[in-house]
Amino acid sequence: MKPSPRHPTAQRIVERRAQKAVGLLKRLHRRLVEQMIDELIEAEEALSAMEEGGWSPYDVQKIEERFLPRLPNLQGMMQQIASVHSEPVYAPAPAYRHKTLKAKEAEFDGVLAEFLKSLGPSEIHGFQVARAGEDVTAVVLYSTAQ
Repeated sequence: MKPSPRHPTAQRIVERRAQKAVGLLKRLHRRLVEQMIDELIEAEEALSAMEEGGWSPYDVQKIEERFLPRLPNLQGMMQQIASVHSEPVYAPAPAYRHKTLKAKEAEFDGVLAEFLKSLGPSEIHGFQVARAGEDVTAVVLYSTAQ
């Protein structure tokens, strides 16, 4: 006996529930990334203080500790749930990183270009620049597939 459209199979019910769960986890993942970006931007003043020796790596470390362990865990949960249905989830869990670039203003474009070339297939999530006289410092927040 063939299942009728009005009476979905048990497998189809599981697949629909899994799709909904993955959708909810995707929304949660996006929200966490948005919160991380907001906190990095709020910490801009602390990051800019690097040149004056008043910057503490704790400012960025507390952001890393708050968000980075959660993001791969969400990816893993989505992969597990997606295994019961055929909807693609995401590419492999991204690894979030930040890089500080320092150079004289005349050399900065070249330093930035070399760094961007070295990233390969990465996604840039944020970019902050601070200038002090001839010196330029930039902090780049990016992600790469693991």
